[in-house]
Amino acid sequence: MRAMAHRLLALLWLPWLLLAAAAAAAAPGVGEVTEQRVALVIGNAAYRSDPLDNPVNDAKLVAAGLRKAGFDVALRQDLDRAALLQALRDFGNRLGENTVALLYYAGHGLQLRDRNYLIPVDAEIRSEDEIPIAGIDLGFILGRMGHARSRINLVILDACRNNPFLGKTVSAQGLAQMDAPVGTLLAYATAPGKLAADAGSGANGVYAEHLARHLLTPGLPVEQVFKRVREGVVRETQQQQVPWESSSLQGEFAFVPGVAATAAAPADVDAAGEIAFWNSIQASQRADEYRAYLRQYPQGRFAALAQARVAAFGAAPASPPQAVALAPQAVPPPAVSAPVAAPGAGALPRVGDRWRYRVQDQFRLGDLFVSARVEGVTAEGVAESWSTTSDARLRTAVAALAPAFHELPGWTLTPPEFAPYLLASGGALQPGQALGAPVRRVEQVSVALQARVEGEEEVQVAAGRFRALKVVLTGRATPRGGKAVSVEQVVWYAPAVRRMVKSTVSTSVGGALREATSFELVEYELR
Repeated sequence: MRAMAHRLLALLWLPWLLLAAAAAAAAPGVGEVTEQRVALVIGNAAYRSDPLDNPVNDAKLVAAGLRKAGFDVALRQDLDRAALLQALRDFGNRLGENTVALLYYAGHGLQLRDRNYLIPVDAEIRSEDEIPIAGIDLGFILGRMGHARSRINLVILDACRNNPFLGKTVSAQGLAQMDAPVGTLLAYATAPGKLAADAGSGANGVYAEHLARHLLTPGLPVEQVFKRVREGVVRETQQQQVPWESSSLQGEFAFVPGVAATAAAPADVDAAGEIAFWNSIQASQRADEYRAYLRQYPQGRFAALAQARVAAFGAAPASPPQAVALAPQAVPPPAVSAPVAAPGAGALPRVGDRWRYRVQDQFRLGDLFVSARVEGVTAEGVAESWSTTSDARLRTAVAALAPAFHELPGWTLTPPEFAPYLLASGGALQPGQALGAPVRRVEQVSVALQARVEGEEEVQVAAGRFRALKVVLTGRATPRGGKAVSVEQVVWYAPAVRRMVKSTVSTSVGGALREATSFELVEYELR
């Protein structure tokens, strides 16, 4: 009887014992920490200026997928600036070392001076300088992620739509490329500086549709998720939109654990995505863009060519030529935070050197800013990437290490520069020395200019006060049956910044002033 009672008691307790065992197996062991998945999903559509159709629907679609993937999702929509900032603060406060953090933002975004801004729905931007005040710098949340040391950070920017304030500001369209902090993947709905389609096949944008489609694929690594998203978007938009990622992830991550399906995406789809990616960068002279291709397609059909271009644009020569010799002169140190090269040393530019100029033209331009960055240095010249606040294009060119005019291809808004890297041409430049007779075309008239070194003088610009070499170019030409054309250009070169710091150009036709343009250095960074 007693034995039967024990057996009956055991049967009654068996279900509870099984549940306890299952719970123990599922719980983390001693010393183990449970991974937390935290997501902030934002859809901004109800803008006062240029409202959008899809972002709220896109945010809801992505949020639903993330919840199925185990994320604790905070879904927010149509946020004004105060609410947007608070949402980002709350999100940052939830992050820790064992967090997988994900931010998805759909709505308007703007770039300004190589920084990206999320735009709240109450923004009323009347000038370029108001963008940092009206918007929220993406660097804010990237900084919070870095401070929290989250294990994995995913930032998805479905925000490369048109600039609704383009008539009021000179900010470029699209978003600027950013380097991903360690442990972060930055995903753009389209390539930097480009626009994305706001509508897909229905109520959602094409990027959000494909993201939601591949998000829950079991066992698919996160990098492969975005690769498949890119392939789908490229195919659907007929290569008009090419999504982009920048990754520094150090660990493995899949939205849904499991074993990935062995069947790969169709070969023609994969090829189309790769070719579209390559087409978007093949004219670039930026080594980081070719590295991005190699991360996505390490065995790709263009891998060898990409590696060659990384080698060509990714490193500066080991031994610089002789720098310009200038007589000693005591001047106050430049009022800048960037490293300052001693006069007569370090005149050869280095990869990563960057300069930003304010350009003023009283006849055509008003004010705009242009930025140059060194992407490679060879015996033939300096490979540069150029951007300007007048449009969204990223231009590339090679400037010779010799006295000559340097004209940026496809951009005729401002006069060509005269020998931007004159200080790196080698040899000493003496007052009175002639620098050849470069030719400048003005209204279809070729004008040969006499270039000569005037000497040294101090020059004050927005970036600081510098000791500079002054070069003056003058010329005059009278075409048969036409009016006389005269040109004067003055350029100041500072060894401390490895490039020109100021330039003024004036052009007259028949005695009437037709052009009055000035370049002035406002900031720089040297490697």
